[in-house]
Amino acid sequence: MAGNAAMGSVSILHHITVGMTLKQNVEGHSSRTDSTEFVHARAAVHKIVATLNPNPYGPVPIEAHHAGSIWLYDGTNWRLVLNWAGIEWSAQFCADPVKVDALRQNAEAITAAFPETIPELTRLRYPDVDLLTTPVTDNEGIARYVDSIWNSCVPIPKSGHTGSVKAGSPLAAGVHNYPEAVCAIPRFMHDDFIPFVVDTATGTVSAVAPVAGRGEGDPRVRVLFAEKGHPLAGLKAEASREGAALVLGADNPITQVAFSQQ
Repeated sequence: MAGNAAMGSVSILHHITVGMTLKQNVEGHSSRTDSTEFVHARAAVHKIVATLNPNPYGPVPIEAHHAGSIWLYDGTNWRLVLNWAGIEWSAQFCADPVKVDALRQNAEAITAAFPETIPELTRLRYPDVDLLTTPVTDNEGIARYVDSIWNSCVPIPKSGHTGSVKAGSPLAAGVHNYPEAVCAIPRFMHDDFIPFVVDTATGTVSAVAPVAGRGEGDPRVRVLFAEKGHPLAGLKAEASREGAALVLGADNPITQVAFSQQ
């Protein structure tokens, strides 16, 4: 499709709106008491981020996101890689200890390739280094591993963690509210591109990206995401069902906003 497109309760849970269409229970923020393991892990990752210059993760306040973090120290710099799966705090209660232990073993093998990591974590006074080598066999082990630095510490600015895009906060695309691939755009894009455009009539958001590289002469954008209630939501869903892209022409208002700072 191308051219112009028309514009179950478990006690008391903390609810956040996900994609503006459903409610996801995400205990793990203000509604629950942080575990000792998470307090330790979060303190350590704040110390790590403070050593990074430049800091690629964004402005403070930085929050720790449960997303499969594996921190590695090469003797000079800290580097972050991600396990094949991250476990959100609220998802741990369906976790299979055998599969969680496979994640732990993967983190252990990767960390072993950077032998200065554990001594540096110890120097930073992270007291739970034993969790990397402790087999996960039961619910208690799952809980401890989920809140360890080997799962819970992907650093994201507060707005990029639980934020919602609004006219006054155009890059506040929280990973708990929007698709992860869309949320990542501000971390690597040109600073003068505007990926999130608020529809003034409905207050809903679309996310777009150029269809070609900078300087290649194609002034169109591809719609990556449109919230329920957005004028493009139906067209985006139809295009996805057909395995096609929804592309907006150069004279579409959304396209013009996206490129307005260039």
